[in-house]
Amino acid sequence: MAGNKNKSSRKSDAVGSSKKNDDATSKEYSNNAGSSKKNDDATSKEYSKNAEKVSWCLSVLIILVLISAAFFAGVSFRNSLGGPAKSMDPLFGSSVPVMYVFGDSTVAAGDFFMTPFPYGIDWPNYWFTKNEPTGRFCNGYTVADLLANHLNIPIPKSYQDKKRVKLDGTGINFASAGCGLLQATRPFVGFECSPILDQIHQMLYGPKKWDAKGRFDEAVYVISVGGNDLMFSLNGKDPIVFARQLGSEMGNLLKTLYEKVGGRKYFVNNVGPLGCIPNNRERSGLEKKCNQELNVAAEEYNRVLDEVLLNFSRISDNSTVVVVADSFKLFSLFLECPAVSGFSNATGPCCGEWVDSKGMFVCNGTSPLCSKSEREGYIFFDGAHTTASANHKFLDFCLDRKICSVVGKLL
Repeated sequence: MAGNKNKSSRKSDAVGSSKKNDDATSKEYSNNAGSSKKNDDATSKEYSKNAEKVSWCLSVLIILVLISAAFFAGVSFRNSLGGPAKSMDPLFGSSVPVMYVFGDSTVAAGDFFMTPFPYGIDWPNYWFTKNEPTGRFCNGYTVADLLANHLNIPIPKSYQDKKRVKLDGTGINFASAGCGLLQATRPFVGFECSPILDQIHQMLYGPKKWDAKGRFDEAVYVISVGGNDLMFSLNGKDPIVFARQLGSEMGNLLKTLYEKVGGRKYFVNNVGPLGCIPNNRERSGLEKKCNQELNVAAEEYNRVLDEVLLNFSRISDNSTVVVVADSFKLFSLFLECPAVSGFSNATGPCCGEWVDSKGMFVCNGTSPLCSKSEREGYIFFDGAHTTASANHKFLDFCLDRKICSVVGKLL
C-alpha cells in the first residue's frame, strides 16, 4: 500500500514535469520510466508485503493491549468482590472435581527416564525433592498441570508411576511420549510407549478395581494427541486421507470415553504448527525455515478434528461439553510476532545441543541451557516442546476465550 502511494506520487510528478518540459525531455523521461517499471513494481510489492505484516503485528499488539486493560480492570473489580480472577465455568458449565489425561509428550507426566535434569528445573520445590525427574518434557508445568491448578483439583499422577498412582478419584495421567492415535506411531522402531488404544485399556482394565470414587461422569478428560502421528507416520501419504484416518481414531476415543467410562466433559487440544519446532527448523538446513508441508498437514488434521468434535457434540446428550483449544492459532501468532507476544526467542531451544546422529536437539545435564530469566522469553524448552512460560500464556488465552470455545454451543 505504501509502495502504491509512492508509485502514484512519482507518476504525478512525471506528468507535471512533462507539461513544463519540451517534447524531447518528455520522451527521454518516458523511456527512463519504462525501463524502471519492473523495478518499481517489485519494490512496490515488497513494500506492500512488509507494510501488511507490520500492520498485522501492530493490530495484534493493539488487541493484546486492549485485552490486558480489560483483564486487569476485571481482575481489580472481581478481586474487590473476593471472587476468582477467571473461571472455566463458562466453558465447562460447572465445577470439575477430577481430571484424566490422555495423549503424548505435550501433556505426559510419567516419562521419568527420558526427562532428566534440567527438565523440571522450574517445577515448584524441585530443588527440595532431591532433583527427582518430573516426567514432563518441560522446565515446569504442562498445560494439563496448569488446567488442574486453575480448577483447584489435584494434578493427576502418571499411570506409569505405579508406586504412587491411586485410582481413588484424584485423577490419572495416561499420556505417553512418542506415541499417538495410531498403534504404529513411534519415533523409531522398537521405541516403547503407549498409544491411545493402550491408554484406554489402562483406564478400563487397570490393576485396581474402578469404583464410584472415580467420579467419571463429573471429570474432565484432557486429550492432546496427533502431532506424533503427523511427524512419524505421515511419511508421504495424502494428508487429506491421513487426516481422515486420524479423525476416525479420535472419534473412537471419544465414543469409548462417553459410552464405557461415562465421560461428559472434554478438553481437546488441536495440533500446533509442527513444522516450526526447532528440530524441524534445524533439519531444513542453513535457512532454518519451517516445514510448510508438515504445517499444512497439521491444518488439515485440525479441520477434520473440528468436524469430529462437532459431530460428537451433536450425537451426545445435553450434559456433554466439549471444549476445543486452538493451539495452531495461538502458536502461529507467537511465531509470527514473538516480541508482541512477549517472547525474545521463537526459533531455538532453551535447552539442547544438535546431534546429527539423532537428528534432533538433545537436552540433558551437559547441554547448553538458557538462564532462568531468559526462559521466560523462550517459546521452546527443547527441540520440540514448549516452555512453562508459553504454557502459562496458552492457558491465559484459553481462559480469555481467545483460543478456546465450546463446540457447537454459544458462550
